[in-house]
Amino acid sequence: MSSPHVSAAPSSALDSACRAFSVPQRIQPSSLERSVLAQAQHSTFPYVDGDISVWSFGLGPRVLLVHGWDSRGSHLAAFVEPLLRAGFAVTLFDLPAHGDSGGNLSSPVHAGRALAALAEHLGAIHGVIAHSLGSAASLWAFAHGLKVSASVHLSGPSSLSPMLQLQALGHGLTLEEQGEFSRWVEQHIGIPPAEMDLPALKHGLQHPALIMHDPSDRVVPFAASADLHRHWTGSELIELDGLGHRRILTDPQVIARSCALLSGTHKAGIQP
Repeated sequence: MSSPHVSAAPSSALDSACRAFSVPQRIQPSSLERSVLAQAQHSTFPYVDGDISVWSFGLGPRVLLVHGWDSRGSHLAAFVEPLLRAGFAVTLFDLPAHGDSGGNLSSPVHAGRALAALAEHLGAIHGVIAHSLGSAASLWAFAHGLKVSASVHLSGPSSLSPMLQLQALGHGLTLEEQGEFSRWVEQHIGIPPAEMDLPALKHGLQHPALIMHDPSDRVVPFAASADLHRHWTGSELIELDGLGHRRILTDPQVIARSCALLSGTHKAGIQP
């Protein structure tokens, strides 16, 4: 696994950009999240980038919850009880280098590979609800063989290249540093960044999807969801108001709409 760029000046903008792209913060669960996790069956999935912590609830068609960057699976805990009431089994987990999982480095591609590997281990997956980085990871997994009946995408980036450009600009990189940053990212993720853009991923977008995003989101631009909707024939895009990037994870209407989509595809008999 590659290591973050170490420049002659460790505090340089380029070094900072590389670390921001590859080294997430480990977030501890809140007391409420711990109480939800305590009701789950906890397991550990051995994985090349570090063992993955997994929590599963209930019986029925399985829904996977996929968290974002600098986050953890329990940040989607508000979805668990409504999904259980709707008759689903629910699994949440911590992506590599996040939460209680192993590893020190991550990326959208690392996350997508981990998601695909865990899904293969778990068996049939009815649906995915994914937030932010988790949505990008899901798009990669769908393009690389993960089949589901439906998915929900919350405030997610849809192509890697524009996000890299935003990150480079945010760190004040010069044109020369931007080129070096892009080359470093390619080495870190093991593929050209363009392979994480929608033109390379859209063949995996074969199932019904619900895309929800607040245009005032300051973390991931709403344009990313609009672009995903344009590339995804079977998708619906809902503009949210006043939820920003993270409050979307506890909004009752967002949760209800997510459950309705997944329940509808189950009742219609759509199979992964």
